[in-house]
Amino acid sequence: MATRLLCRWDVTRALILLPFLASMALAGGAEAAAPRWEMKRRPSLRAGDWLKIDFRAKVQTDFVGHSPDLETEEGFFDPRRLRLGIEGRLTKDIEFEVEYELLPADHRLRDAFVNYRRVREFQFQAGQFKIPFGLDQLTGPTNLDFVYRSRIGSQLAPGRGTGLVLHGSLFEKGLRYQAGLFRHDGEIAEAADDVRAGGGALVARVTGTPAAFLPGPSVFRSLELGAAFTHGQVAEGAHGLRGRTAAGETFFSRMYVKGARIRQGAELRWLVGSLSLQGEFMNVRQQRRGQSLLGADLPDLLARGWYASATHPIFGKRPTNDGHRLRSLLPGFRTGLVEAAARYEQIRFGGEASTLRASRSPRAANVIPNSDRALTLGLNWQASRYTKFQFNAIRETLEDALRAPVSGTKRFWMFAGRVQFVL
Repeated sequence: MATRLLCRWDVTRALILLPFLASMALAGGAEAAAPRWEMKRRPSLRAGDWLKIDFRAKVQTDFVGHSPDLETEEGFFDPRRLRLGIEGRLTKDIEFEVEYELLPADHRLRDAFVNYRRVREFQFQAGQFKIPFGLDQLTGPTNLDFVYRSRIGSQLAPGRGTGLVLHGSLFEKGLRYQAGLFRHDGEIAEAADDVRAGGGALVARVTGTPAAFLPGPSVFRSLELGAAFTHGQVAEGAHGLRGRTAAGETFFSRMYVKGARIRQGAELRWLVGSLSLQGEFMNVRQQRRGQSLLGADLPDLLARGWYASATHPIFGKRPTNDGHRLRSLLPGFRTGLVEAAARYEQIRFGGEASTLRASRSPRAANVIPNSDRALTLGLNWQASRYTKFQFNAIRETLEDALRAPVSGTKRFWMFAGRVQFVL
């Protein structure tokens, strides 16, 4: 019943509430000061203590090469993102955000939500935003340590959806939780032609700092662990999750599914001195009820993967609030922050074990698996508060050469550079 009610929720209705809430705030005695413009870190509109609106912009352009040569839709020059948005606060209790993509894309409207935070331990967020699953996927595109997200972050996590989430922090922020219902199973799980095959989804995520509850060495104070879960139904059809390389080439095609799609995830984030560590594991199970050629049930499809990454400064310090540029460890220079990054990961698609003959057919009972292992080495230069340059070399190895982007070639390189401006 709750899922049916949620399906009637519309992002537009959520945004229409903003003027109504503003009038309530003024009627309730909020200070109706004259609006004023501010130009500090970004253009902002202020009105007393009851209204704050920041205007945001995100621009990212990529340069990509392959070895052996590989023709892709994007080519060498790939304008990746051109997004404009606003984020702000209405009184002390209501936050809102809207972000729109100006480049051609499947989904132009990215985020559009309101968050009610009268009680910090029990907040409500409604609208369109990222479903709380997957540390890498939940990290904003301008804050990534690598040009591209991990394979599991970009293929197994659900991505954005429309829904309602209860969230907050407990035990002096030592424990954070998110739980909610969404209309669909996220945009990443969409089938061909952007068909939303997934039905309503139930989501839960918990993250915490063990040091807040257990005594131990100071090195563990920054250790953060988390776990997440999603459960939804998938309509009948070729709607299974597919596997793609960093270049977006398919190495495991969509298969016929019907029934439940269940995700399980675990995450870790840890700052050890100047060394930043991060890792995740995900497991996805998809049912195939009545999907054999004779209408019988097939063994479930399985998709799972993990990654471990590390970043460390080469020179420079992290951003400060006393100027537009970052401080440098080199006296007399303001070269910003330069850091090295490395990530190793694996993602694998297949099915439950079966004694039947293995096949690559989308209705096979015994699915021939395929996996992608990737090593990414990177260099990041945060030149200023607004500009960032990234350079990545990605070495991928596929298990099944017959489903590789270049037939018969299991191993290949991808070189990617990114120029980023954020306001």
